[in-house]
Amino acid sequence: MAARLRDRSLLAKPAPWAVRYPVRVTNHPPSLRVRRAARALALVPAVVVTSAAGAAYAAPPETWDNGPDVSTVYTLLVLGGIPLALLLLITLLVYLPSMTGRDKGYQPGQAWRGEAEWFGGPRGGLEAADAQSGPAVTDGLSTPVRGGTSGRW
Repeated sequence: MAARLRDRSLLAKPAPWAVRYPVRVTNHPPSLRVRRAARALALVPAVVVTSAAGAAYAAPPETWDNGPDVSTVYTLLVLGGIPLALLLLITLLVYLPSMTGRDKGYQPGQAWRGEAEWFGGPRGGLEAADAQSGPAVTDGLSTPVRGGTSGRW
């Protein structure tokens, strides 16, 4: 019986590599008071911001002239139509090259037609890098070794 208890006590100890949390981790939801307090605290910024906007309801000075009345259709066209037209124009300009069918882009199985890019490298490319780095390391062959992890470019 003592051996059994001793084995159970060994199982109760966490492994040395186990993660130890600073507090007890449970899936019990917080109490009702805590949830209500959190909700009330979340509403405080909204109440403060909307109450600070009270000056926006102030009346304009009486010396200001009233502007001409603007129709609802005109307002909708300016505030909705212009942004929608810009969106459609930009979308058309983006998709127009592919819709014409001239630019097919890269097709699988074809050779890559673009030039190689080395962002952040020397302006002269690999040849300029070799000239700046001094003598190249060879791997027993006549060609110098370039690239990391046995890469040859």
